[in-house]
Amino acid sequence: MDVEVQTVGITTAKLNVKLQFYNPNSVTATLDRAHYTLYGNNTYVGDGEITERVNIAPGATRTITSPFDLSYSGAIQTIWTYIISGGHITWRVVGTAYIDTPLGTLTVPFNCTISK
Repeated sequence: MDVEVQTVGITTAKLNVKLQFYNPNSVTATLDRAHYTLYGNNTYVGDGEITERVNIAPGATRTITSPFDLSYSGAIQTIWTYIISGGHITWRVVGTAYIDTPLGTLTVPFNCTISK
């Protein structure tokens, strides 16, 4: 998992949330969609989603990038200074991925943390 700040504007920042999905099976699995919540320094930042279908080969890991718009309002003000100054941020992503397999759709919860 990774979170990259792409651009910082007057009222918003554009982030890229990069999530890795591993397929431990012996057949191709398809990520149908994923929904997640993003936190910065334990502050709720917002909700995001992956809507594209992505095939994941057997035994392989795929990194999927999800664009995320961060607005400068409410609780976001508490981490805004860290973003514009390049300070230390601990990002956490909590969500659910929906994986299509030949045996049906699997619901896979995930919880990832990275400090930058």
